[in-house]
Amino acid sequence: MSTSLRALAVETRIDSRRLHEQAPVIAIWEPPTVQQAKATATHVAIPIERDLIATLESPLRVGETARVGMDRKEHEIAALLERLKPVESLALSKRLSIGADSDPLVIAFGRFVVERRNRLVAYLARRRVTAR
Repeated sequence: MSTSLRALAVETRIDSRRLHEQAPVIAIWEPPTVQQAKATATHVAIPIERDLIATLESPLRVGETARVGMDRKEHEIAALLERLKPVESLALSKRLSIGADSDPLVIAFGRFVVERRNRLVAYLARRRVTAR
């Protein structure tokens, strides 16, 4: 009886190896890494991107205080955001939330004070909701 058990055990191992080799390869979905998410977010083009960067990087006007100049820039950016479609608003808010180091729009937007950035991002979200 012991030989038949040994033969059965050997057969079982061979069968399990064969099954393992013949089994289809199943790909398991894994969430993207931060680098992959940043890379995909930077590929979305926003039609007013150049205008946004130009407004963010524009110097203060002659005789304009820093606060008045930043208020003006914030209002100009809000006016530019008005022109975005809901899909573009979503893409822009994702780009800003991911914050890729190589994205020129994110870099320019990061120069704003946190309160102004938060107001503009909230304005962008409201535009997306009301546009539906």
